[in-house]
Amino acid sequence: MKDAGLEDNTLIIFTSDHGNMDASHRLASKGFHYEESVGVPLILKYKGAIPADRTDRKHLVSTGLDILPTICDYVGAGKPAHLLGKSLRPLAENTSVDGWRRYVVSENAWFRMIRSPKFKYCVTNSADKDESLIDMENDPGEMTNLVNDPKFRNVLATHREFLKEWNKVSDDKQGSMFVKA
Repeated sequence: MKDAGLEDNTLIIFTSDHGNMDASHRLASKGFHYEESVGVPLILKYKGAIPADRTDRKHLVSTGLDILPTICDYVGAGKPAHLLGKSLRPLAENTSVDGWRRYVVSENAWFRMIRSPKFKYCVTNSADKDESLIDMENDPGEMTNLVNDPKFRNVLATHREFLKEWNKVSDDKQGSMFVKA
């Protein structure tokens, strides 16, 4: 890019569609709700627009949803109305952002995961809809399930509502099989 003279006016995006367990939790492949699988790298570079060495760990980003709206924003095209994502441009350029999302979702045929700033809620499509609720600030290794802890009853209810909301917003045809009352 440098040799072609494109480095100064090109948005560079480095990301992935999934992580890899690499034996974490004794698992070797993708497809699980652990951070090692659902967390992905994301690097944005645009010389003169995005400050170098900027890191944002405060906002919840969904690379699968947010990349296309970000590209649309940088090229000056309007975001198509049917896209659920948000442009990452204000986050990347360190401008003030009001009303960012309260949660992100990861989903596959076996589970739905809701990740809020502090907690991760997961539910499987098993007969009894196995659930987990993890305090990601105090348990980053995801070892303690808080679903049955009475102190987290309200947090659990909130995350169940987030899942219902997501099912409606995303028109998730299989989403109802993951909803637990």
